[in-house]
Amino acid sequence: MRFSLASADHRDRRPPVQGGFGGEMDALTGRLLGDLVSAIGTAAFPGCLLDALSFLADVELCSVFARHNGQRIELIFSHGELPARPGFAQQASLAYLRTYWQSDRQLAQLSRTLPGTPVVVRRRASDIADPAYRTACYDQAGVVGRVSILSPGRPCFIINGYRSAGRAPFSADDVTQLERCAPVLLAALRQHLWVTLTMDCPRDETTLAARLVALDYGLSMREAEVVAALMMDETQADIAAAKQLSVSTVVTYRRRAYQKLGVTSQRDLKVLRQRLVSGPGERDSTCN
Repeated sequence: MRFSLASADHRDRRPPVQGGFGGEMDALTGRLLGDLVSAIGTAAFPGCLLDALSFLADVELCSVFARHNGQRIELIFSHGELPARPGFAQQASLAYLRTYWQSDRQLAQLSRTLPGTPVVVRRRASDIADPAYRTACYDQAGVVGRVSILSPGRPCFIINGYRSAGRAPFSADDVTQLERCAPVLLAALRQHLWVTLTMDCPRDETTLAARLVALDYGLSMREAEVVAALMMDETQADIAAAKQLSVSTVVTYRRRAYQKLGVTSQRDLKVLRQRLVSGPGERDSTCN
């Protein structure tokens, strides 16, 4: 049974960082991280990650990106809801992916100069210079701050957590809490991607489509099925015939899926799995 944050009332019971971490917090943290590890390779993983971030730093929404040598960024998933703005996490993440990531100078600079260990940084929405970026990804839903965990290596994985108005800005204590658990959070994320996309490459479209949906890009099952078929070298005409759809409908599903995945061509689609998990010095591998 998965641990319930609501029953733990964790925000009231979290001890201050000064003086060390209490035994109760260590037990709760260990249990949440255990839930996260248990969810690797399943659709529950994004929710378990948000649970862990919420306990550690009172995070309400989260997003995860992979940044490749400053040239490309990919959305892995977003999770969480604000009651007043349902769907905002995915909406803002897609806006960032399509338009605003190049305006994010803080993460751009850090991702190029990371040391050999994870880095945790915080940022207030009011510090964002680009007004369009600030409006689309923060102000529209009253999001007031972000805390980010960046992994060393390539690609640079970025786990973001967000708070909305009415809560205090992220503090140095929040950063310290996350720094303590960052290696485990990032290792779990890498393993999740490895299990769902790279290891034991599926030979059938159904399994591959299910894994794409599990990553929570926001793909519908039909979009995932079309993408899975394209990954397995089927043509749009073949897909249309097999699924009793028109070719134009298949094209529509493909365009929507490409937009959500942040890819622009079938070649990009084929290397997506490897690019998400490749680290420095790792050899490219594909499913044959």
